[in-house]
Amino acid sequence: MTLEEIFGKVAEDTGLTKDFVGKVYKAYWKAIREHITSLPLKEDLTDEEFSKLQPNVNIPSIGKLYITPERYRRMKDNYKKYEQLKKENNDSHKED
Repeated sequence: MTLEEIFGKVAEDTGLTKDFVGKVYKAYWKAIREHITSLPLKEDLTDEEFSKLQPNVNIPSIGKLYITPERYRRMKDNYKKYEQLKKENNDSHKED
């Protein structure tokens, strides 16, 4: 079933227009995306700073999207390693 078909079914069940249902659905996911992207996760945060951010989102019938402080630190460390390797690789290509 495509998204358009789902919008049509929900519109039929609720008595709303298909267009309105689609806009509400997209606005819901846009709000979640804006919340997550507004967080300063690219900065080096302490556990205390991280816990104040509320980086978790609960989506009814789907579950909770979350990140733990440990996973955040691990991802930050991996990203730093990646950037270092990328820099080293670029430097070695410049020498050629």
